[in-house]
Amino acid sequence: MLKDDEYRELANRLFAMMTAMLEDATEPAVAGQSARLTLSQLADHGRRLRAVMGDIEIIAEAATIVASPSANHPSNQRKRPR
Repeated sequence: MLKDDEYRELANRLFAMMTAMLEDATEPAVAGQSARLTLSQLADHGRRLRAVMGDIEIIAEAATIVASPSANHPSNQRKRPR
């Protein structure tokens, strides 16, 4: 079982991963603003952004679960009477 500080570190790493992914997502977002692109190219940029955002959504859910007070953390474990 992980300790609270290990859960915190894991959540922080997940947030760092999401930050890097958001930074990478700026490229197709900015490129998609060009008036010179074809509709097909615009659609490709949109698909790339949707894929990244879907991955970020999954990682955000994981970070929420890891950092959740109701998660199975040691500090939330109560001894049950025998």
